[in-house]
Formats: sequence, structure tokens, C-alpha cells
Amino acid sequence: MMARRTLVVLALPTLRVLLALLPLLAATHSAAAQRALGLGDDAATLPKGVLRIGAGLQWDRANERYDADGKLRPLGAFASTSSWDGGYHAGLAAAASVVSALSGVAAFDPSLGALTIQRRDASADNLIGAEFGVLSRLTVGARLRAASHAIEPRIILNPGRTEGTMGFNPAWANTVARDRNTLLLSQFDSAVAQTTRRIALCQTAPAAAGCAPIVANVAGAQSLVSGAASFATALNQLYGGRKNSAGMPFIPVGNSAAQQAINQRVLGYRDQFVALGNSALGIDGPAGAALFSPADLATLLSDSLYGYRLRPLRTVHAYGLGEFAVHAKFRLFENVGHDTASIRGFAFRQAVGAAVRVTGGSTPDASEIFAPVTGDAGRGFAVQSFTDLFYGNRFSATIVVGIDEPMAQEFAMRIPQVTAPTVGGLPFPLVTADRETEVSRTPGSRLDIAVTPRIALTRNIRLGATWTMSRQAADSWRVRSLAHSVEGPGTIEADADFWAAGTDWSEQRLALGGTYSTVEAARAGRARPAFDVTYEHQQTLSGRNWRASYLTRDVVTVRWYRRVWGR
Repeated sequence: MMARRTLVVLALPTLRVLLALLPLLAATHSAAAQRALGLGDDAATLPKGVLRIGAGLQWDRANERYDADGKLRPLGAFASTSSWDGGYHAGLAAAASVVSALSGVAAFDPSLGALTIQRRDASADNLIGAEFGVLSRLTVGARLRAASHAIEPRIILNPGRTEGTMGFNPAWANTVARDRNTLLLSQFDSAVAQTTRRIALCQTAPAAAGCAPIVANVAGAQSLVSGAASFATALNQLYGGRKNSAGMPFIPVGNSAAQQAINQRVLGYRDQFVALGNSALGIDGPAGAALFSPADLATLLSDSLYGYRLRPLRTVHAYGLGEFAVHAKFRLFENVGHDTASIRGFAFRQAVGAAVRVTGGSTPDASEIFAPVTGDAGRGFAVQSFTDLFYGNRFSATIVVGIDEPMAQEFAMRIPQVTAPTVGGLPFPLVTADRETEVSRTPGSRLDIAVTPRIALTRNIRLGATWTMSRQAADSWRVRSLAHSVEGPGTIEADADFWAAGTDWSEQRLALGGTYSTVEAARAGRARPAFDVTYEHQQTLSGRNWRASYLTRDVVTVRWYRRVWGR
């Protein structure tokens, strides 16, 4: 709900702009403009001397994206796992063999448990544009999009309270646990040292007091000492306890089978030492871990001890300039006449256009797991072809073909290893800070094709639908410098090439909507002012690869026409 409320508030500035412009409507001169075709773009250019100002609101919502096979997956699927094991964190993988050796549990699976992250994306953009008819065939303009984007995650960790086998080593932050481990290791060291001396004494003086059990099985006593020393070394490696040894970051959960087995082995060694007359060992095993919790997840991400240096998962907002672009459209040919309302039979119109994105939005923050951005692309340019087809004055269609060439963006990025777990082609997003690099990202070329059929219900109202197909080639990522990495740049660069190769995408969308226009009536002197209002609802039909989201979009646009000079 927080994201929804924030996005509504962000839409208010545009509403205020619309209300502020209402007084201008009464003063607007009749605009000698052709009747607006309706939904979507078309090949029309503004008459010479006519200014068109537009403002609008755009709302986007998504909670699913497509994978490489075109199947829908939840947005948070790549950040979720049924077993958060050693494949996701090197500290867990390193502990597996040590826990197996201490507990006797073969093929131990070190896991922080089951992690599910549900995610919802939403944005509300303010759209403002201005176009001017320089010549009857040439229109120039500029558009501005002030964007706001919110990502709202929800964490579900170990819902059954039994899924995890590992948790934080409490000795890293808790003095009681640290002292317990220190005492246990000192007891083992004392028992080993005392029994070693006793074995040596009994071999030289077999009749000495307390030597009978040792003399009866010297090899067994020596094996006990050797085994206990190795066991204590492994305990220190996993849990810590000796001087200058903190242990590993993750240890078995206190009530897990592995921890219980380790405690039983401690008691087993105690009983064996007692049988030889040594009671140095107590009955308490090492301090076990608590089951991993959402609070522990926040600590894991933010505490530099664990290597991530990420901000905790929370609702994140991005605000700012989404896109500022300048564009021009030149009409090549038409046999429509001065007004689309006068068409009889078939007619067509052709125009070409070009646009330059001076800015294209923000770049993602490397310290956020889910980093919202403003805008769809960086700086770049696009060329388009517009073809209008008419049958009488009621039916029309527009075919728009465009090629977009984005330019390079430079920002900090954490490059996952090639071996990172993936879901739908996306790697697990928790990437340590030593993988952060400065990257120059150049998106691939994009082809857009849109077909918009329309019907005029009345002289003022038109309905339409737009089918859009988009295909974009894979990115090119060039590693510029390593911010924190201790690895060679060759490894990072190879990983970057691997992940960049999976960034191509394609999608199809369908939009339905309609336009109410007073332009024709204003030109004929039957109404003033001249304006049109368009509403459209878009929905993704299909997609491929993770950059294609299952998007729902609603757009409301109002455009006013005013003759600045000429007749």
C-alpha cells in the first residue's frame, strides 16, 4: 500500500498542471489542424504556425516477468530458493565438510532455509510535451517525462520454522556463546594434554595409580588423544574458541540433527576420558545457531563482516527525470487533402521521424538488491517510419516502424559469477561487494513495429487498438575498473560477457483506447477551444527473456492546439 499511496502523490503535480492550463482554453484560438486520428502515433504533421501542448499521466504495474522460454515467473523468483545452500554463499559451502567431519553426517547440506521474495513494481510518470508546426510538412517538438518507480518486496523466510540447517555463529556477536566455546576448547586441550602425560607416565611406571586402564589398552588411549585433538581442531575451525579464532560465519542450528550429533560426540569423548580417569571435559557442547530469520537477513546484507555491504530489503523509490527528448517529423507524401473528414475511398499518408534522447533516466544503485530506475533507456536516438491508411472518413490504420539505438551508460554494477544459481536466466541477486565493478553498458539495437486500426464513431470520437512488437539485441558490457574486487579483471570480464549475452528480449503488447477531439469542430467555428483527450490501456501479450515484464499500463493524455501565427 505504501508504494500505491506514494505513486498517487507523485501524480498530483501533473494534475495541478492540467488544472492550471484550463483557463487558457477559453483564450485558445481555433487551430487549423487536421482531425486527430486517435489512439497511437500517426503520420500527421501540424499545420504551419500551430502549437500543440500535451500533458498526461502514465501508470505501470507488474509483478511477473518472462523467462528465456517465454514462461511467466514472479518478479521475485530469481531471489527465491527452497534451499539457500552453499551454491548461494561461499561461507555455507566452506562449512559443509567441517560439519560432516564433526557430526558424522555424510553429505551434509548446509542451508539457511527456504527464502521466498515476493515483489511488486509500480510507477507513475508525468508526461509533458510540446510540438510546433514549423512548415506544413515539418513538425518539431520536445517531450519530458518525470518518472517515479517503486519496488515493493515481501520476504518469507523459513515459514515452517524447520527448513534451515545453518544460522549465524552466535560467538561472533554474543560473549556468552564465545565464552562457552572458549571453555569447551580449553577443556579439550586440557584433557588431551593431561592424558598424553598420563600415557607417557604409565608406560614408564605401569604400576602407578590410575594407570591400569591405560596399560590395559595403550593403543586405544593414544587413539583417543589423537582423535580428541583433531576433533577439537575442527571445533575451533567451525565454532571458534581459541585465541585469535572466531570460527566460521555459519554453524548448525541448535536443534538440528548435525548439532545434536556434534553434542553427542562431545559427550562420547567425555565418557572415554572419564574411563581413563580424566574428568576435564564437561557435558556442554558448542553454542549452536538460531534458525535464520528476516532480522538475520538484514544483518547479513548490511554488516560488512559478511561481505555484501548491501542495503536491507525494503520498499525503494526512485524519482527524477525519466526522459527528455527532442524530435522532428517530416511528411513525405499524402493524398488525404486538407481534412481527414473529407476522404472518399482509399487514401494514404507517409512521414518519417527522428528523435534524440538527451537524457534517458537514472542508472541502478549497486548497493540495492532491487534497484528501481527512472526511464526505460539511456541516451540514444531513434528513426521511425509512419504510414497512415484510410478508407473513407471512418476507418484508418497506422503502421509505425522504428529503430532505436541506445548509447552507453556507465555505472557501478555487481557481476555474479557464472556459477551463480539462476531462475529464468536471472542470477541470484545477493552478490558480494568484491564483485562490484564500473561497467560501461551499451544496450543493443531495438526494433519496434506498431499497427493501429481505428474507427470513427462520430466526428469527435474515435476508438482504436494498437498491437506492438519489440525486439532488442543483447547488451555489450565493458568492465572499466574494479571497485572492490580481489579477483583478476579477466574473471570479472568473462562473467560480464556471459551475463550480457542473456539480455536480449522481445515482447508483444496490445493497447485499447479512444480519443475525444474538438479539433475539427474548433476549425469549423462550432467549438472552442481545440483539444483532444486520449485514454489507452496496455497489456503485455507475450514476451521472452527476463527484461520483458508482464506489464499493465494506463495512460491519459490531454493535448491543446493553438495557432501562434499564420492563418
